[in-house]
Amino acid sequence: MHLEIFHIILHVILQGLIYSFVVMGVYLSSRIIRFDDLTTEGSFGFGGAITALLIVSGLSSWLTLPFAMIGGALAGIVTGLLHTKMKMNNLISGLVVTTALFSVCLKLAKSNLPLPDSSSIFVSITSYEIPLLSIAILGTLVGIAYLGLRVLLLSEIGLILKTVGSNPQMAISIGKNVDGYKILGLAIANSLTALAGCLFVQWNGFFSITGNVGTLVIGLAGLILAEMIKPTFGLGLILGAILYQAIFAITIEFELEPMWNNLIKAALIVILIQIKPNKQLLIQR
Repeated sequence: MHLEIFHIILHVILQGLIYSFVVMGVYLSSRIIRFDDLTTEGSFGFGGAITALLIVSGLSSWLTLPFAMIGGALAGIVTGLLHTKMKMNNLISGLVVTTALFSVCLKLAKSNLPLPDSSSIFVSITSYEIPLLSIAILGTLVGIAYLGLRVLLLSEIGLILKTVGSNPQMAISIGKNVDGYKILGLAIANSLTALAGCLFVQWNGFFSITGNVGTLVIGLAGLILAEMIKPTFGLGLILGAILYQAIFAITIEFELEPMWNNLIKAALIVILIQIKPNKQLLIQR
């Protein structure tokens, strides 16, 4: 019994670390550049599809990480271009890209694509039964991403991104290209989300076309929980993602049928918003 609980805790931590990339991406898009980005689910699935295709084609599982991030960045760039150059609404531009990526993912990896045995960055080092080294690997990757994002936000580029989100007229007045910085922010945010999709597929051992469903909800819920811990950028983003997985794991313990998973996720969002009513769902206007 104690061993089973231990494995559940490890699984929660692993899932939380994977989705912490999504939470960081949602934070960058919704809190920094103030963009309601629906590309999240599309870039998560796109990163997974790229990973599955490359691994099946014989590429090293480690090398799929940068390729997935590039794919996610391209998705963010397209969303940004649709919004800035074609003047499409935030939500519509992201929805269009996510819809298009569904077909792209089907073309790349079909509806389901299993990975060859021992082709994951996780199983090549440790077993699924005792995933402590997997947690160490994920923790290292999350730490690198977190520190990189912190350095970015403290740099001149980060300050301009914040200005673009909070006061675009000021950014224009000091000669900055607001559209360009919006696109940059979306590219970085979706590259993080695509990296999460890459790791998710490698951990599960297969790609599924429905694997990205609910990703945006998970990212938003993790962000809300993170802001309950600390309202500004910090390790709370990672803890929020892990805490959400813990809450979801508790609901699974009630042995509800899998068909109710997305309903549970939606209900958790509603509950969290009611607990923290002063925060809007996506952005502070």
